[in-house]
Amino acid sequence: MGIPVHITFVGISKEEADKYTERAEKVFRAYDEKFSRFKETSELHRLNTNKGNWCKVSIDLFQVLKKCVTLARETDGVFDPSVGGILASYGYGLPKDFSLPSPLPTYRTIEFDDRELSIRLAEGQILEPASIVKGLAIDKAGEEIVGVPGFMINAGGDILTRGPFKNGTLWNIAIQDPRDPRAIVSIISARDTSVATSGIYQTHGEKDGKKWHHLIDMKKGEASYESGDIVSATVIAPTCEQADTEASLAILLGIDQAIPRLKRLNLPYFLILDDGRIVKDAKFTTLELPLNKVEIM
Repeated sequence: MGIPVHITFVGISKEEADKYTERAEKVFRAYDEKFSRFKETSELHRLNTNKGNWCKVSIDLFQVLKKCVTLARETDGVFDPSVGGILASYGYGLPKDFSLPSPLPTYRTIEFDDRELSIRLAEGQILEPASIVKGLAIDKAGEEIVGVPGFMINAGGDILTRGPFKNGTLWNIAIQDPRDPRAIVSIISARDTSVATSGIYQTHGEKDGKKWHHLIDMKKGEASYESGDIVSATVIAPTCEQADTEASLAILLGIDQAIPRLKRLNLPYFLILDDGRIVKDAKFTTLELPLNKVEIM
C-alpha cells in the first residue's frame, strides 16, 4: 500500500508473533492487489482503465465505492473518489502521463448495477478510495490476530490497539508536529481503540511550479497549501476505517464544518491549523499525557 506497517505484540513468543504477522501481511497484500491505484494488476486499475464501459467487480470493491459515493453526497462533493484523476495528472500513481478530461467527472457520473455487481465510470474517470481502504485493511488485519494479550498495528500513522501494553499499562501514541517530523505535539494514552492522523505534509509534491498534496477539495478541483485551514487532523474512533475517513474529511471540510461533524459523531479530535494553533475537544484532552514525562517506544 506504499506505507510502512509495524505490529507490536505483547505477551507472546517470537514464533507466535511471526505467525500472526504473516496472517496480517496476507490481509494487507490482498487489499493492495484489489484496491491499489499504483498496480496495473489490481481490480481498481482494471475498472479505472475500462474506458467508460460496464465492468463487473467484486463485492468488496462494489461496497467500498458505494461507501465513497455516500460520503461524497454527505459532503456535497468536497470528498469524491474521483480524486484519482487529479492525483494521476500530478504524476502520483497510475495511469501514467494522464491528462484530465473536461469537464471533470465526479461521483455523480459513477453508475452502479446492484444486480450484476457492475460499475461504469465516465471515460477518463479515475477513482481513488484510499481514505476508506487503508482503515478497512487495518481493521481486517486486526481480526486475524486472536488470542494475543495485547497488540498494536501502526500502518502509516493509523493505529489500532487491542488489549494492554506491558504489565497492563495503556499504549502511548504520539502525534507528529506537521512543521517538524522530529517533533511531537501531543501524546495520548489509550487501548482497544483506533487513532488516525491525516495531514497535507506527508504525500505532496510540485507540478508545473505549483505545490500539491493528496487531500483535494473536489468542489474546487485542486489542492494547494493555502486552500485549507487544517494541516493535520487526528481522530479517535472505534474502528480504523472510521478514524481514517473522518481525519481525512476534517481537512477537506475545514474547521467550520469539521468540528460540528466530529461532535455529532461523538469522536475525540486534535486539529492543527495552518497558523500553528491547536483545536481539540475535552474528550481528547482527558487522554493526553505530559510531553516531558513520557517515554516513547
